[in-house]
Amino acid sequence: MVKKRISVALVVLMLFVQYAYGIGFSMKATAAGIENDRDIITSVSMAVYGPDGQTVTGSVYDVDSSVKLDYTWALPNGHGYVDGDTFAFQLPAQFELFNDINGSLVSDDGEVGSFTVSQSTHQVLMTFNSYIETHDNVQGTLRINTQFDKKVISGSTVQEIVFPVNGGAQTIVVNFKPSVGSTIEKKGVSGGFNANHIDWTVDVNKKLEPVAGAVVTDPIPEGLSLDSTVTLAVYQLSVQLDGTVTKGALLDSSKYIAEVTDGTLKVHFTDPVITGAYRIAYTTAVVSDTLSSFTNTASFRGDGREPVSSSATVTIERGGSLNKLATNYEWGKQVISWAIEYNYNNKAIPQGSGVLTDLFNNSQELVPGSVKIYPVTLNSSGTAIKGPPLVENADYTVTDVTHDDKKGFKLEFLNDISSAFRIEYKTKSADRVLTDTTITNTVSDSTYNVEASQLIRSAIIYKNLSGVDYKNHTTDWKITLNGDGYPMNDVAVTDSFPQGGQKFIPGTLVVRNASGTVLGASAYTLEYNSPVKPNAGFKVKFTSPISGTYTIAYRTEFSNDWLYGSTDNFVNNARIDWIGGDGKALWAEAKGLFIPRAEVKNNGFKAGSYNASAKEITWTVGINYNSKSITDPNVADLLKSGQALVPGSLKVYNMNINAKGDPSQGSEVSADAYTYSVGTGNELKVKFADAISSAYYIVFKTSLDGQLIHSTVDNTAKLLDGTRKVSKDLFASVNIPYGGEYVYKNGLQKGDKLDWTIAINRSQSTIKNAVLTDIPSRNQILLPDSFHLYPASAGMNGEVTKGGPELVRDSDYTLSVITDEGGRQSFVLSFLHDINYAYILEYKSLIVANTGEKLVNTVKLAGTNVERVTQETTKEIIVGVSSGSGTGSGVRGTLAVQKLDAADSQLPLAGATFELYRLNGSERVLINTRTTDAAGSAVFNNIWLGSYVLIETAAPTGYALDTREYPVTIGSSATINLTVLNTKLAPATATPTPTPTPTPTPSTTPTESPAATITPSESPAVTPSPAPTSGPTVAPTPPDIPFIPIPTPTVSSVPGIIIDEPQIPAGPAVTPTPPAATAAASPSPSAAPAAGGNTDPDTPIDDEVPLGGVTVDEDDVPKGTAVKPATDGKLPQTGESSPLPIYAAGLALILAGFILSRVFRNRKE
Repeated sequence: MVKKRISVALVVLMLFVQYAYGIGFSMKATAAGIENDRDIITSVSMAVYGPDGQTVTGSVYDVDSSVKLDYTWALPNGHGYVDGDTFAFQLPAQFELFNDINGSLVSDDGEVGSFTVSQSTHQVLMTFNSYIETHDNVQGTLRINTQFDKKVISGSTVQEIVFPVNGGAQTIVVNFKPSVGSTIEKKGVSGGFNANHIDWTVDVNKKLEPVAGAVVTDPIPEGLSLDSTVTLAVYQLSVQLDGTVTKGALLDSSKYIAEVTDGTLKVHFTDPVITGAYRIAYTTAVVSDTLSSFTNTASFRGDGREPVSSSATVTIERGGSLNKLATNYEWGKQVISWAIEYNYNNKAIPQGSGVLTDLFNNSQELVPGSVKIYPVTLNSSGTAIKGPPLVENADYTVTDVTHDDKKGFKLEFLNDISSAFRIEYKTKSADRVLTDTTITNTVSDSTYNVEASQLIRSAIIYKNLSGVDYKNHTTDWKITLNGDGYPMNDVAVTDSFPQGGQKFIPGTLVVRNASGTVLGASAYTLEYNSPVKPNAGFKVKFTSPISGTYTIAYRTEFSNDWLYGSTDNFVNNARIDWIGGDGKALWAEAKGLFIPRAEVKNNGFKAGSYNASAKEITWTVGINYNSKSITDPNVADLLKSGQALVPGSLKVYNMNINAKGDPSQGSEVSADAYTYSVGTGNELKVKFADAISSAYYIVFKTSLDGQLIHSTVDNTAKLLDGTRKVSKDLFASVNIPYGGEYVYKNGLQKGDKLDWTIAINRSQSTIKNAVLTDIPSRNQILLPDSFHLYPASAGMNGEVTKGGPELVRDSDYTLSVITDEGGRQSFVLSFLHDINYAYILEYKSLIVANTGEKLVNTVKLAGTNVERVTQETTKEIIVGVSSGSGTGSGVRGTLAVQKLDAADSQLPLAGATFELYRLNGSERVLINTRTTDAAGSAVFNNIWLGSYVLIETAAPTGYALDTREYPVTIGSSATINLTVLNTKLAPATATPTPTPTPTPTPSTTPTESPAATITPSESPAVTPSPAPTSGPTVAPTPPDIPFIPIPTPTVSSVPGIIIDEPQIPAGPAVTPTPPAATAAASPSPSAAPAAGGNTDPDTPIDDEVPLGGVTVDEDDVPKGTAVKPATDGKLPQTGESSPLPIYAAGLALILAGFILSRVFRNRKE
């Protein structure tokens, strides 16, 4: 019984183990991040390229240089990684990415996987395919084309860039050229006002270049002296990327030799080669008393280098030996204050030589005791600071002198002087000033003679305008008499209006004395015409002598109608007559002027404002501002630029005018008081029913709807009395936002695309048959599905904003994207209805340019209204582009498609239409559409490097459509020929026949060529077709490659046709080796034929780092090679061990159970 139980237990154990292995504990291998296990990056190489595209061979780079990074990677043998496993690492932040990058990982034997680089995160993600499961020594090189990021790289010119390599971090120290215009810079600073020295600096080698035999030469200019190099010092100089410099440590004197020979400073650096920047500092003495500007030019040279120079000019501000000026004038007292600046250049003047002679007009006399002498100190800006005054007769003497018709004084210093002095004094008019006179004052020493002058004015009579009341049309005037306080007898003041325009108001005249007291009527008499008439003045006579100051204030009424002559201003004259103390009759005159507001001169005004939202102008016309009496008032206003009066918009308002003359709108005038109409020539006329004698506003609106709207609209109105003009032309101009603009374009780069925005008709003109034509440059590809047209609304200020809903294509507009035979694209957008408002067109284009290239778009809008409208504008954008392995070098290729009959390869087929799509990540962008001609040929020209898919969209008449997709990779400028075959359709019969079952086409025999071979595919024929020969190698002008159509659309699993760029090998196509052809073969229907483009079997994947690159190597692993191991074809298992031991254990347990069972049974028997 026990044995039986043991037997049963063994069987149960066996079943449990089998179950556990097969169901319960089996772990399936899933995709994983290899970076969690190990670092597969074995080395990094960096090549830097200059603006000419050549490799930079030096060790100092421009911060905006282009860079090619080659990451060499390798998977260890026996790694256990599977299809879908990934490896991620970070691209250093010092490299700029303009867009996301997508590319393939390739080896010599095929495609290993793909990679992406994220613009936003800088993460590089490598994703492997099943290739790595069946091959050992899997390795390759990943290339990224980028440039240094100036936004990240800042501060020091020495930067460290850290790369992940072999599980660690390798640091590359990169030296950048600073942003400086010149490698040498000369500067100078003077020692302040009256400087006796200049401090100079010369900064050299600011570009941080290696310079052998470096020498600085600096000739000392005239007027300066450098007798020795005692003051000279050389400092190390720190140069930042932005070109700013910081003085560093003092350089050891053994590192340079400085000498002055024949007035030239020379500094020789003793190191054979210098690579850093230095500052040379020294001081020169100023030895010239006459020169004030000094230009110094230093040059920097080295062995085999052209000298470069820099100049600096220093101007020394000097004080003069002698200067004179008038500092103040007291009008009522007729006193002038004078100042003499003496020895401001700090010369040493011995006693006896410090003598000054000052002479002025005989009409002036020196104010006694006014002469003062102050020693002054001049600060660095030349401002004089006065000290305590000198003492007369102890430090100096003053004596009166006369010379010809001049008089004055002589001043003599009693001691030696060597500093600056300021001499101040005053003169006063000796006699009464009757008329304006200029007083001239001259001072001289033994060498110099300096003159100054001052205008003095008569104070006998002065007149000014003291106030204006525009509401009542009056002006206030004031006459000031005897401002200098002389005795005057029989004083009479006569006031007149020489050009009319004014009328005296008698009751407003007031006479006051100097204290402001109003004089009684007995102190003077007033004479004027009665009744008062316009343009008639008046006379005031004082009844007793006067000796003080008096004022006469009065008011006049003004009117344009009283003016005569050509003036539109109001002039007021006053004359005073009197008897002097000597009994002589004397007189003086003064003038006053009133310049009124423009509304007074024009008798009205006009203004306008534009409401872009309504396309309406509101006009405001102010008429009869001066409140004239008009018997037959009417207003004429010609409406230009196609304006149409908005019905019911015209209103008339009373005008209120305040004392300052500011007009404001009052109450509305009854519509019965006027009529208006628009007559011949689009002239608006407003006619008042009755006579008017006050001011009015006329407000109305005009519409520009239906017109071509220009940038300005001008209007002129005029007020008439019958047919006589009673105002000047009242002109106004209104600026229209975006007026005259019909198309405007702007663009912005976002990653690998440009977002274009076209503002159409922001002027909101009415345009019929509007057609927009846009011609982009060749280095971009239009994305047809990205076009969106929106209506736009304009605010009152004219600013346009995108609205909705979006316009419907083929209902509101048509859009045609055109590609010519040269590959250049354009599009034409035609509006199907008249346009009256603004629109916003948005679309995208794919960038196929190199970094720094200009993308240019020229857009034109054409249409009609009352005239033909055509306007063109161009927008340029300089783009930045990042790319990966095998992409982007500016080269363009050509794809030539040949269409032939499948049964007769000599029979070309016309009428087959092909579309070529560019692969951009997961997107497909239509490049061009071509139809075969009579020779069966369709050519796609000017194709940028990259991956494409060719699709047949229309078959020749009578032939079956080829629904396959043909992958194509363009890698150089070589032309590739692609032959595509079509099968004739079976003749139609009355009775449908069953669809024949396709039989496999025998596969091709592989050749020794490393180019891609043709993968067999199914043929629609019932019987096997002859097997095609293997594909030829793609050369610069490759032969045709036949393709056999298949009955259903299938995406090719092979990389397609590759044109290799010599400098950037893209790697050969990955093509499985086909089995031997047999009639019963059943190949996969998804395997599409392709041809490889790499003709050199030994070409690695960009294995070579260009000269001048910085290489970090951790392991000498050859790049771009993959060796297929000698295996039995069985794929290695990943994530589990071999099941053979468990299988053996299970069989053993079963066998043991069977034997035991037989033994126990035999024993029982």
